[in-house]
This record gives sequence, C-alpha cells and structure tokens, in this order.
Amino acid sequence: MERLTQKDPANAAWQRDLSVSYSKVGGVLGDQGDHTGALKSYNDSLAIRQKLAKQDPSNAAWQLDLSNGYERVGSAQSAQGDLAGALESYHSELAITDKLVKQDPSNAEWQLDLSIGYEKIGDVQSARGDLAGALKSNRDCLAIREKLAKQDRSNAGWQSDLAYSYWCTGSALARSDPHSQKEARSMIEKGRDILRQLKEQTGLGAQAQGWLDSIEADLRKMQGQK
Repeated sequence: MERLTQKDPANAAWQRDLSVSYSKVGGVLGDQGDHTGALKSYNDSLAIRQKLAKQDPSNAAWQLDLSNGYERVGSAQSAQGDLAGALESYHSELAITDKLVKQDPSNAEWQLDLSIGYEKIGDVQSARGDLAGALKSNRDCLAIREKLAKQDRSNAGWQSDLAYSYWCTGSALARSDPHSQKEARSMIEKGRDILRQLKEQTGLGAQAQGWLDSIEADLRKMQGQK
C-alpha cells in the first residue's frame, strides 16, 4: 500500500486505505501490549486523515475518519498513562463529531458517537481527579442517550447504553458532591431498573450483565453507608 501511495500521492482512495492499514496495525500492536508501537501507527494513520480532511472539509466520511483517528490516538495515550495527551485527543475527536451532529441532528449514529466522546472524556477527567469536569461530561453523555433511548424504546443497545450512563453519572455525582447522595442513588437505580427490565425481556449479554452486577454491588455499598 505504501508503494502505491508513493507512486500516486494524489490518489485519495489509496491514501485512505493506507491510513486504515496503519490503524489496523496499531490495533494489533495494542492488543499485544505494545502501546508505544500502537501509538506510532495510530499517529501515522492520523497524519494521513488530517491531510485528507483538510483537502475536503465538506467530506463527512473523511471527517468521521479523522474523528476516529483522534479516538485511536487518545486510547493509546491513555493506555500509556498520558492522560493529558489523551484528553486533548478526545477533545479533538469530540469537536469534529459535534460539528457533524450540528450539520445533521437527525443522524442517530453520529449522536451515539458524540455521547461516546463525552463518555471517554469523562473517564479521563475522573482518572485525573477532575470530578466536576467528569460529572459535566457524564451529564452531557446522559442527555444524548436519554434522547436516543426515547426515540426508539425497542432498541436494546440504546437502552443498555442509557443504563450505563445513569450508572456513570450517578457514580460521578456521588464522588463529586457528598451532599447529593440521594440524587446519585436515584440515578444508579434507574440504570439498574433498565437493565433488569432488559434482562426479563431479551436477556443480557456478558457486558451488560457485568454492569448490572456492579450496579447492584454499588447500591448495596451505598445502602451500607447510610
């Protein structure tokens, strides 16, 4: 792929294919525990995507590729413990996704991507001890997922995402404000209730069942602290 792009650097399709190849290599290296190598591959992919997106800012597909590139770099930085770098990358990802959502508010997949961006930022903020920032990011994520879940109550994936967000937001509130334990517990209970209902209706996958188990453990712990 590199040879082809060298022969015809102006071929955007080949450039994109090369960026995808670098990203796949980064994924394999990350799975092997080589986070330094993964980060290099992701940065190589990102550099190509930045050029393509700059050439045609109106190309939504390339903007999505660029957003994904920042997300991969941020994940690799987070795995290395570079939380400041990860936060910067995730913010870059979020800015692109937010712009796309504003261009087409009806695109549910972009809305979901935006919620995931807020979720990742909240995770990093929490890890850095920015509890107020983490709470705001979790609330922003929750607001999007509430809208999505309301649009299609039969979408089990969106419902479980909503449950997870209630749990994360409630937990962030409990950590950031000791005087809001009642509200925090109420949010976590909402997440539990959604997952219990899904379990009865369709069953839960391993991940969602793990969330439910953890939520119930958190609630028991909160009950014991009363």
